[in-house]
Amino acid sequence: MSIHYAGSSFEPGKTNPYDDNRPYTDDWIMFKLLETAKFTQFTGGGKGGAFRLIVTKERIGWEYRIFDFIQYELSHNKNMIISVDEKDLETARLKYDNHNYTDNFLRPFEQKILMHTTTKKNYDAIMKDGYLKSWNLLKKLGIITESMPIGYLLGDPPDYSDYIMFSNGGANAEIVVSSKQKQSLEMNIDIPYIAGARFYFDCEKIAKNGLLVRDGAHLKVKDNLKIDKYILWIATPDNLGISENTTPRIFAEKADMVFYEKFGIRINNDTRI
Repeated sequence: MSIHYAGSSFEPGKTNPYDDNRPYTDDWIMFKLLETAKFTQFTGGGKGGAFRLIVTKERIGWEYRIFDFIQYELSHNKNMIISVDEKDLETARLKYDNHNYTDNFLRPFEQKILMHTTTKKNYDAIMKDGYLKSWNLLKKLGIITESMPIGYLLGDPPDYSDYIMFSNGGANAEIVVSSKQKQSLEMNIDIPYIAGARFYFDCEKIAKNGLLVRDGAHLKVKDNLKIDKYILWIATPDNLGISENTTPRIFAEKADMVFYEKFGIRINNDTRI
C-alpha cells in the first residue's frame, strides 16, 4: 500500500499515473478537497474508475476527514491518491494532531445521535435477534440472499459491507430503504415508498465503548451492534401515527420531530455536518 500526495489540481484519467499508467484497480482509492461545489460531500466511482471521496471546505470538520480517510484506508491496505493542496494538508495535519479514526469520544462537530433505517420486514427480524448486523455478516450467516448490497450501486468499496452504516439525520437516510424496495437506486426523497423503522442511537456511548469508526465520509460500526445497549428510540409508522405508505421526506421529518419532543435533542439536518 502507498500514499501519493497529488496536489489539488489532480484529476484522474482512465489510467493511473502512480501505477505505470495501468487502469485503476480496486485497491486504489482517492480523496479530493474542493473549495466549494454544489455539494459538500460526494462518494462514488468516477470516470477514472477509482472510488473517491470528494469533500468541500464547506463541510464542517473537513480537516479531520482527510486524516480519518487516510487512517481508515491504511487499515484496509488501500493505495491512496490524496488530491489536496499542500497548505490545506498542513492545516489539517495540525488540527488532527493526536486524533485517531477510532477516537472514543466525539469531536465538537459530531452529532450525539446516530440513525439507522431499515425495511418493515427487516425490522421484525432485527428486533427478534436483538442486534444490528453488517451486510457481510448477514450474508455469511445466510440471513440474506441478495447477491450484492445496495451500496454496490453507489460504487462503495467491498469493505464498506463489513460495517453497519449510520446517518446523522435527514431524509437521505431513507434512500437505502426506498432503493431496496425499487431494486434500483432511487435518490428522490419525495417518491412514495413503504416506511419501515428508524433507529436513534446514542453515538457518544458507542464512541466511548470503542465501537465508532470514521472513514472520512461516514460514522459506522463493524460487524454488529447490540440494540438495547445503545438505543434511545425507534420510530415506526405506527408510533408516529402515520400511514406506512408515505415518502422518505415525510417519514424522516415526522420521526425527527417526535424524537425532539420526547428527548429535547434536535436532529441537525445541516448537510455540512
